[in-house]
Amino acid sequence: MPRFTLSPAQKIALGYMGLALAGGLVLLLPACHRVPVSFTDAMFTAASAGYVTGLSTVTTATTWTPLGKLVISLLVQVGGAGITLVTTGLYLLMGRKISLMERRVIAEDKNFQVSGIIRLARNILFFSFTIEGMAALFFTLYFHWAYGYPWLRAAGVSAFHAVSSFNNAGFDLWGDSLEGFEHDPLVLLLTSVLIILGGLGFVVLAELWAYRKVRMLSLHTKIALRTSAWLLIAGTVLVWLFERNFSMQSLSLPDQILNAWFTSVTTRTAGFDSVAPARMQEVTWLVLMILMFIGASPGSTGGGIKTTTFYMLIKTALATIRGQSEVVTEERSIPVDIAHRALVIFLLSMAVVIACTLVDSALEPSIGLLRILFEEVSAFGTVGLTTGITPSVGVPMKWVLIFTMYVGRVGIFTFLISIMQRSQSKVRRVHERILIG
Repeated sequence: MPRFTLSPAQKIALGYMGLALAGGLVLLLPACHRVPVSFTDAMFTAASAGYVTGLSTVTTATTWTPLGKLVISLLVQVGGAGITLVTTGLYLLMGRKISLMERRVIAEDKNFQVSGIIRLARNILFFSFTIEGMAALFFTLYFHWAYGYPWLRAAGVSAFHAVSSFNNAGFDLWGDSLEGFEHDPLVLLLTSVLIILGGLGFVVLAELWAYRKVRMLSLHTKIALRTSAWLLIAGTVLVWLFERNFSMQSLSLPDQILNAWFTSVTTRTAGFDSVAPARMQEVTWLVLMILMFIGASPGSTGGGIKTTTFYMLIKTALATIRGQSEVVTEERSIPVDIAHRALVIFLLSMAVVIACTLVDSALEPSIGLLRILFEEVSAFGTVGLTTGITPSVGVPMKWVLIFTMYVGRVGIFTFLISIMQRSQSKVRRVHERILIG
């Protein structure tokens, strides 16, 4: 009798599904919540944490006990690093040898080649705990001295915030995200640094760490850095232009620029806000949706179609317009299959967001279409920003959002491969051209 085995994509898909289910069941325990919590809200919170999104149907600060908040933090940590990587880390600590199949699963999850995957796993664990630990220590000292937090509360809030920030999760313990720190450049800028580092991807971080020795960066790292920088700058300028006389009119010019910058940073899949999106203009929502849809870089703690995918779409379009047969950048030719993959990721991602938006609109006809679209893009990009409708939507829409967050975290390609049979036909058929455009 043939032995049934799961493919790497199926193991990843089931792993993240199991993470949310297990987390939700734990959060349902009486010791984890202060007020009654429904099954759907517990599952939504666990999924949002495990998929590092940050959308929440309940207020984290007042709903969950310290144990519940610890569970959420652990879910964020596992979801950010990757469930396959956490398992591998435990194996490495126990001295267990990592099999080729397990290496393939990690490579699929982190969008990396199998070769060197264990070294990457060690780098991810090193960067995660080092960066989060240093940030937590700094925040502890700052919240104690600047805001008068008792040491225990300062340490707890700081550790939670450091994990949530670096893993681009967006959960907070203040109840109003970071809106109470809109005049505090230190909190907003340090949080921005954590978000950016988490969103660049561990491959990029490893290369930047080694740059002082090798003085060389790969094409992937150059593209990720350049694209991220342009998106951050463009987002800051556009948010400031549209909101300086609207939601940010009461702020001084330096604070306007600071909060526009923070909004641009956090929109790239982190989900914190210092100025509530609900107070912003609809044109700004459009800017935020574009940034959320693009998201972070591959192999990072963030979601979206990824910066390199967006870069490839632009370069492929320019090459086609110029009549060039290949995509060239940095004096390197990028294989055409990568351009095709970028286009497929974009189209399939758009299809998921549009389809889920249509379903939500049918389920919640009283909510404006733009608000629902914003919510779905935020869920797919594992961002966590909201115009304020998340707690008020019905149970069916909450489950649609859970599905969107799941697909956004697993990755559209991995999700589809996990449920479809891949096959390649050996038949070659006659070519015939059609008219397009």
